[in-house]
Amino acid sequence: MNEYLKESLIEAREATGAVLEEMSALESLFFRNKVVEKFMQRNNSFPLWERVSPGYGVHDPKAWHWLDEFLRKQEIYFFFDESNDPTIYIFQPDQSFVKFLSEFPKYVYYITNESLDFILTFNDHDFLIASSTAEPRLRNKARELSKTCWVDMDGKSYL
Repeated sequence: MNEYLKESLIEAREATGAVLEEMSALESLFFRNKVVEKFMQRNNSFPLWERVSPGYGVHDPKAWHWLDEFLRKQEIYFFFDESNDPTIYIFQPDQSFVKFLSEFPKYVYYITNESLDFILTFNDHDFLIASSTAEPRLRNKARELSKTCWVDMDGKSYL
């Protein structure tokens, strides 16, 4: 487990007043297995974001700023690659996840909800990747931004 990551979570929580709960180790293990079973291809690639299927991604270093629009201040389950931290964190509703992330160092992370309606991940290559119910939201966001002449880091427009 990455102690710097744990310390960073504590510091971001204190700086923003965010309310986070931690699942127990056993609950985290079972929940993570459900996530992998639902959203990940069955190959051995690591990290998990390489296995999200089907997935839709946008290459923009500021794409994480859009997350509150997608999450709509609902309760979310937030976690990292297991080698960094095996814990699943429950981010309570009616909070800005973007505000929390603005106080947090850059890590690969995953976001879903209790019923696994979607998965979002932002990786260390500046891709925001969405699957399931989050996918059309990301497609629409990219399309709307493209109407204002926005292009991603690859120079791609989504019109």
